[in-house]
Formats: sequence, C-alpha cells, structure tokens
Amino acid sequence: MTDKSCNSQLSEKFIINKFLKKLNLDTVGTFNFENDAAYLNSSQKNKIVVTTDTIVENIDFFKKDPPESIAQKIICVNLSDISAMGALPKTYTLNLSINSNIDHIWLKRFTNQLSKIQKKYNMYLLGGDISRSKEISVTVTCFGESKLKNIIKQKNSYIGDDIWVTGDLGNSYLGYKIFTNPKLIIEKKYIKKFKNFFLYPEPCMFGSKISKYINSAIDVSDGFNGDLQKMLNNKLGAMIFKDSIPISSILKKILKDNYKSIKFSDILSWGDDYELIFTSFKKNRKKLLSLARKNKVKISLVGTIIKKNGIFDDSLKLIKNISSFDHFC
Repeated sequence: MTDKSCNSQLSEKFIINKFLKKLNLDTVGTFNFENDAAYLNSSQKNKIVVTTDTIVENIDFFKKDPPESIAQKIICVNLSDISAMGALPKTYTLNLSINSNIDHIWLKRFTNQLSKIQKKYNMYLLGGDISRSKEISVTVTCFGESKLKNIIKQKNSYIGDDIWVTGDLGNSYLGYKIFTNPKLIIEKKYIKKFKNFFLYPEPCMFGSKISKYINSAIDVSDGFNGDLQKMLNNKLGAMIFKDSIPISSILKKILKDNYKSIKFSDILSWGDDYELIFTSFKKNRKKLLSLARKNKVKISLVGTIIKKNGIFDDSLKLIKNISSFDHFC
C-alpha cells in the first residue's frame, strides 16, 4: 500500500493505521502493511484459487447506500465465485477509491463490517491500495484454497446431467425494484426485508461441500439464464422446469400483485442472488440432498442438460432474448 493522497486529514497512511491494520489479524506475510507487497502461505496439497471483482458507485450500488452494504457486496461477489470453484476463502486484497464525501465515520463502519465478514468466513486482509476518485470504487481480489481434484470447472456438464440451484431467486431484484419504484404494491412489513436482500446479499458457500459430487458450477451474479448460458458454452442445451425455479411464496404473491411492473422473466435475468447453479449426474441426487439437509442449504432440481443448443422450457420451447447483467450496457 503506497500513499497517493495529499489530504493530510484523511491520508492513506492514516486510513491504513487507523482502519485497515486491524483487518490483517497480524498474519505472517502481511508485514503489518509496512511493505509494498505481501506473501501468501499455502500447503503443498492445496491449490490457490483466485478471483477478483470491482463494484462502482451508481452502477453496483447507490450513492447513499450504507458503507456496511458496500463492504458486504464486494466481499459477497468474490466469496460466491470462490464457492463456485469448490474452494474455501483464505484471504483478500482491497483496492479502495474514495471521494471527498468519505469521512472517518464512513471508514469505521465500512471496516467494522469487513471485520465481521472476516470472522464469519475465517479470512483476513492481505493488503491493497487506496486512491482518490470522483466516485467510490472498490476492488477485492479473493484467494481461496482447494485440492486440485476438488476444483470445480464452470463448463464441464454432460448430457443428462441434473441442473440444480441453491436458495431462492429474485429477492435481491425485488429489493432493487422497491428502491427504484415507490409505486409497487407491497405490504409494509416486507419492504425492509427485501431491501436488505439487495443491500446485504449472502454468498452461498456450499461449493466446497459438494465439489466431489458435481460436474460444473457457477454463481448467480449476472442472472440465472445468463449464467446458465455461460455454463453451456454454446455446446450443450438445457431444459428448465419453470415451476421448479425457487422463489419464495411472498415473492410469488408480490409478482401477482405487480404483474405490470415485475415479470418472472426479469427475475431470471437479474444477478446479485449469489446462489449457485450446478450440474451433477443423476446418481448423485440422494447424496446432494443429504448434504443440503446437513448444511441447511435449500437446493432445487430445476432442469436437465440436453444435446440441443439453447435454453428451453419443459415444453421444449426455446427461451429467446436471454439477457444478463453487463457493466457496459
């Protein structure tokens, strides 16, 4: 971490010493952030899995979103990628670009949330960089560990594979719609609940538990249909059981009440669910269901891999105009 700020009241050195050093947990290799680089220990049996993501103000989060939410989102998007690889998180680097609206209170709240997340997922901050910009931008590179034989490929499905998805889809999308469309018909008691699904997503860390029994996986970060399409890689197809797509009973009711404003297809095109889509041989159904129960993870069998390219409903009608989130659209 090098000092690029000329603001004496909120310099990079001050931010590191006051807010960030507590996050390295005095781990060997971080040099307590006194070096410009760090090193990462790993056992000879394991491989390091690496992923990185950036979230930007006015694209991935709103200007007035709580700092805790921004911290939650940037870690969540990385952890779900680690999980989809069948790995467990170990450490991460943080690149933070901040503007003049950021103060000591914001940084304290932001780093306190990072500390909570670190404790929950047993990880620490390895290092990073701080700079100034007009809009807030946060980049995290996350490092995980897994045995080579357990690392899950994204594009390794077979014809006849089951298609599964964890959790419920659409909760984050509804939270976003509540923020952007105040005319939605929703009972007051549900408004905060769904707003929090958008503000504080939780990664599904089930990948390492099932890596031995699945063929491929991806996290739902850019939309169910779009992410499934990436898995198929223009070489295979999928038949989806529409009625098996997991959405909560509350969301189903809200969809009916707001059918002009929210469509079921919108849910399948929206990311930020951070659940997992994975494929597996049919013979592994009982084992997967058993592991899901043991780990208190909801999984739903939503389709099957077929030979014909494309994504089809259970009447074999091609689902057209599949879209997913794109930072450049």
